[in-house]
Amino acid sequence: MRTFITESIITFNEFKRKHPRLIMAILVFVIVPVASSALLGVEMKADVSVSIPTVVMDNDNSAFSKDYIQYIEESDIFQIEKYADNYQEMEKEIFEGKAYAGVIIPEDFSKDLLAGVAPKILTIYDGSTMAVIVSSKASMMETLMTVKAGYMAKIFQGKQNVVPGQIMNQVMPISTTFRTLYNPSKSFRNFILPGLLAAIVQVSMAITGAERGYENQHKKMTFMKHMKTVLVWSAVGAMSIILCLSLQWIFFGMPLRGTIMGGILLTFLFSTAITLMGYVLGSFFDDRAFCTQISCILVLPTAILGGYTWPVLAMPTVVQYLVKVIPFTYYGEAVRNLCLKPMEFRHILPEIFFMVGFVIVELVALALVKRSKNAVRGDHEICQMKVA
Repeated sequence: MRTFITESIITFNEFKRKHPRLIMAILVFVIVPVASSALLGVEMKADVSVSIPTVVMDNDNSAFSKDYIQYIEESDIFQIEKYADNYQEMEKEIFEGKAYAGVIIPEDFSKDLLAGVAPKILTIYDGSTMAVIVSSKASMMETLMTVKAGYMAKIFQGKQNVVPGQIMNQVMPISTTFRTLYNPSKSFRNFILPGLLAAIVQVSMAITGAERGYENQHKKMTFMKHMKTVLVWSAVGAMSIILCLSLQWIFFGMPLRGTIMGGILLTFLFSTAITLMGYVLGSFFDDRAFCTQISCILVLPTAILGGYTWPVLAMPTVVQYLVKVIPFTYYGEAVRNLCLKPMEFRHILPEIFFMVGFVIVELVALALVKRSKNAVRGDHEICQMKVA
């Protein structure tokens, strides 16, 4: 067994020495993205935060307060970890990360409710975990409203001669209906993962483009051969994104409601734009490490700057204009919409047109860089000939 393992390691190292580019491509376009997609899919399989550790302080100890706590215990969202005796104990639990939410029921809560004084339940959330607040706050409010309505219905039944069908109309005279379009389950996974996985892969695209650009910088190649190299690695990057998303669609139940062909085309154009950007930088800079670093710096913050996690409309005006020239601004939102909305091909035409325009600008930049490099190389060769 040890001999087999040793021989396998030797064989792998020999293969890696002979084919370093292939090993690196498999690593950055297959192993890392697919592993990330699988791990994130498992991690976010519940769609929203569940079993949130919660601490409760019941200062009323009435039948109503016990009913309310019972509803919290039966909820899938909350899990009561401790009953605190004072506020300091509750805050300590949240500070130490043992709980993320707290509920304080005041004294005479049930008595004040019967008297119509409108008592208040204090709910505390750990503001350092915003994802928890998003799912827990609405659930806590729904729980409170359900218990309150049921309790008030009992009061009306006992004090007024009202038929059961009219009780809820008096308890809740205004009925509000909520309808969440496209993501009715409020799945955080479906909201964040499509663009997040693309953001992971785009770093590999930029680095690979810079590497290939640097390698071909001093080679005598026609412009079409440079384009062939870019298109080949763009196809690899696009397939990497599609593979990551396919794992989510097939194994983790992420929806895909939009046009498939439109999504494939847009993904390839996005991959071309990012790979070509790295290729231009690799063709321009004479330092291999520096051009790859610049490529990473340009793409790493785009998942945030591109309006995917924070809406562009909420950004300062100057930043809103800046993000309009970032490819991820158009791709991140588009790929999420393709997953969640019944998008047709015509709906993503603006994003496709932008990607095409961005690629054209990059091609012009590459042509200028190559012309400049060829001119410098020609001058250098002339100088060498004169010296000789």
